[in-house]
Amino acid sequence: MRCFFIHTFLLCFFSHAQINHFVISAGDTINVIDKDSLKQGLWKEFYINGKLKSEVVYTNGKKQGIEMLWRQSGCLKKESFYNKGVLDGPVTYYNKFCKKELIESFKNGVKEGLEISYHNNGQIASEGIFKKGNLNGMYKVYNKKGMFDYESRSTSEEIDFGPDANDTTNNAVYKVLMRNNKWKKIIIVTDLTSSMYPYAKQINTWLNLYFLKDTIKPFFVFFNDGDNKRDSEKKIGNTGGVYTCRAKNCDELVTTMKLTIKKGSGGDIPENVIEAILTGIKKIHKPENIILIADNWAKVRDLNLLSRIKIPVRVILCGVYEGMEINTDYLNIAYKTNGSIHTIEQDITELVNQASNKKFNINGFDYIIKRGSIRAD
Repeated sequence: MRCFFIHTFLLCFFSHAQINHFVISAGDTINVIDKDSLKQGLWKEFYINGKLKSEVVYTNGKKQGIEMLWRQSGCLKKESFYNKGVLDGPVTYYNKFCKKELIESFKNGVKEGLEISYHNNGQIASEGIFKKGNLNGMYKVYNKKGMFDYESRSTSEEIDFGPDANDTTNNAVYKVLMRNNKWKKIIIVTDLTSSMYPYAKQINTWLNLYFLKDTIKPFFVFFNDGDNKRDSEKKIGNTGGVYTCRAKNCDELVTTMKLTIKKGSGGDIPENVIEAILTGIKKIHKPENIILIADNWAKVRDLNLLSRIKIPVRVILCGVYEGMEINTDYLNIAYKTNGSIHTIEQDITELVNQASNKKFNINGFDYIIKRGSIRAD
């Protein structure tokens, strides 16, 4: 009855307009293109196996109302609200287990309001308020038990990059790089989206303490995930917001960090990590190691580009302490490049030696390698 009603309604709706093309599916009139080549009415896409892939309504070529995207498994993948073709309202992402993963809010195409991400068990992983596309206040980050972990600062505050040479006890960057001071011909790639601002100071502290003795002459790449580009405009491999420097002194390093932050602060949570690494590789002749200084809780937007990296990536994860789960995106970057994972407390260097389909434990959590990738077990 529903299909018959929709079919009849849409035929009546378009009866007074000239239609160049339309499709009938399960009794519905869908995918209508009018005489002006504008999309009208209900549009659906299907997977090869016939399962529904997407559904949205168009008015004069622009999305209007709710858009729904599904996985081939039948789980909802993404749910967005549009007004005259522009994101306006909540955008909800779901994981492969059909559970909510992230909720963002938009106003006239710009991120505005509450953002919440979730752990796989349904507990809140993080939350923050956005205003005109930028974080306004603090990110609050929680563990899987719902307990508060830490906060990261707002982009509206003045960022203090001044080195703190008198206190390196809590400096993960300094501790990891000093433990592994035999890494040569390196590229240091650093996330400078808003959640990582506190750790930019750590890089400068390390450089100030080590620069005069430094013979490795590191090349630096900083990225902000798109220079405040709208999330809908971010393209894999071409998101932008990547800045490079060969710091001859600490002032040049800070200048480049400030420029990166001034140009943007991230937007949505997934980040263009691999794009930034590939940018650095193009700048240096035969680098031997990539040092990625990253945020453990942010997903990687462009992980499907990882096969292009043929150099070990040494991942320094900031804000990770004993007993915290490690993001599998970063485990896979290290594993698939024959690299390693590093926290303030430990160096995890044996990932490549783990056997497939056999559990192994890192930091108190079980992982397993299936079909060539590390997964949380």
